[in-house]
Amino acid sequence: MVTTGDDDCENQSTDAIIWLHGAGLSGRTWRSDVPGMKPDLPGHGQNPCIPEPSVERYADSIAPHLPHRFALVGHSLGGMVALELAARHPDKVRALVLAEAVPTVLQSSASTWIARIAKAVMSHISPKRLAWLSGLSEPAKVKNHLREQIGSMTVQGIQDGLTAAMRYDGRPHLAEIQCPTMVVIGERNKATHAGARLFHEGIASSQLMTLSGGHMIHVENAERFYTTVLGFLGDKK
Repeated sequence: MVTTGDDDCENQSTDAIIWLHGAGLSGRTWRSDVPGMKPDLPGHGQNPCIPEPSVERYADSIAPHLPHRFALVGHSLGGMVALELAARHPDKVRALVLAEAVPTVLQSSASTWIARIAKAVMSHISPKRLAWLSGLSEPAKVKNHLREQIGSMTVQGIQDGLTAAMRYDGRPHLAEIQCPTMVVIGERNKATHAGARLFHEGIASSQLMTLSGGHMIHVENAERFYTTVLGFLGDKK
């Protein structure tokens, strides 16, 4: 069963927003005062791991809880899940925000090998150690956030999230997305920029927004991020 966070989306209005977190995080990564459903993906937060983890199966876990009409905001792995849901439910999704996300890590052999190496390394260290390493070059508030979030994960949950991201290729869905879409990237995190351009070039109704910050832009530059995202969604009823 999916842990849905602050609001049960089945009881929300047609202005519902579904916030989907990245790998190693949970629904609590989002600011508590923003409206909407903030579910934990399988293996994250309060939700148990599932067999054969994949972006498609993560989307399956969210789908039964969706309201009749909603907007999607996805960060990193959550952006892949958001893309999958938007492609499946074109009549329900009024707008889409893809933050620090890519449609695939398979666009080059180099990125594929980097992802494989990262998964191998992370399978041999504890979540608390991984949280410490992840925050080394980050501002203090991001470092603390990662230590709280990743530090509470299980090794299996982290591996599952990475496996799901590595296996996914959402490029065939890009031309199917018809709703207004905003692609948000952190200026400092160059690793996602090529993938963000794939989103922007492949989704006809998209716009690309660069904000100062890194991969955890919703934490590092929270005020600007939420103002930008909520402003965009507010115009797309």
